[in-house]
Amino acid sequence: MSPKMIRSKFRTAFAVIALPLALSGCVGSNAVTGKLMEANLKAVDNRYARGGLNMLMSPAYAVCIGADYVVFNSVEFWTGENPINGSGHVFDTEVDTLIEVNRQLDDSLTEAPIAPIN
Repeated sequence: MSPKMIRSKFRTAFAVIALPLALSGCVGSNAVTGKLMEANLKAVDNRYARGGLNMLMSPAYAVCIGADYVVFNSVEFWTGENPINGSGHVFDTEVDTLIEVNRQLDDSLTEAPIAPIN
């Protein structure tokens, strides 16, 4: 098997594994980004200085958002709890909904399938 073919198979396998994780994790509490924003707010008390610092920190925000979307929000989705701040997943929030399906489903389909990381 040629190296090019091996790389192609590796990329396909990576995409098959990473895509569902990335798509399931895009919504969450974004705890890493929140920690960075908290650090930004605590750095200085002036709104304009915070805005300038925010612009300077934009590469760090990009990394944090990527980490949240791909890793931490995915863990939050599958376990029901964010490993950084311990908050529950936003998809488990009780709100008035337009369409109710939980009463028609088995209980195993209404909760996170994996126990939270402790």
